Amino acid sequence: MLDTLINSQGMMAYLLVFALLLASAFGFPVPEDISLITGGILIHLQNANLWIMALVCYSGILIGDLIIYRIGWVTGPRLFRRKGFRRLVTSSRLKAIRLNIERRTFLTILIARHLFYLRTVTFLVCGAVRVSPPRFVVADAVAALVTTPLMLGLGYLFAEHYEVLLMYLKQVKTLLVIVGGCVLVYFALRYFRAKHAR
Repeated sequence: MLDTLINSQGMMAYLLVFALLLASAFGFPVPEDISLITGGILIHLQNANLWIMALVCYSGILIGDLIIYRIGWVTGPRLFRRKGFRRLVTSSRLKAIRLNIERRTFLTILIARHLFYLRTVTFLVCGAVRVSPPRFVVADAVAALVTTPLMLGLGYLFAEHYEVLLMYLKQVKTLLVIVGGCVLVYFALRYFRAKHAR
């Protein structure tokens, strides 16, 4: 699939990268970073224009994120009202989650964007707990401004060694998932200890 994408040119290249970015937002097993790096490779091979590809990648990221956020906004409250969730997420707990995400919207989105398996869930929760749309859009747009040029640049610079680049990127992602998992376990333990002490 990656070879097909790298060999594409012009309008087909833009459409394929855009489609992959939208698909990855819904959990399709092609991380966003790989699509962006491939965009950089296409620029290096002169199969795509720098500015058009940058615009395609940036808009693909934002549109995918906004669709997920909107789905969370529409379906989230109903999900939280189910019996199983009502026991786990009380109205006060839901309010606390919302305040926490509101205070750290940019950091949450920036971290989630680089953790492939958490991005969709995080943006669904942002919609479900009613993070204000302007706050979400601004945070997501700024985070995408960091991600897009960085990954396109890596793809452009290491186009001739992209397989090695993807291997290193996979190792970094694995490390980030492990670190993120450890942080989640730490906070879960703190929460249950505090609950037990009460």
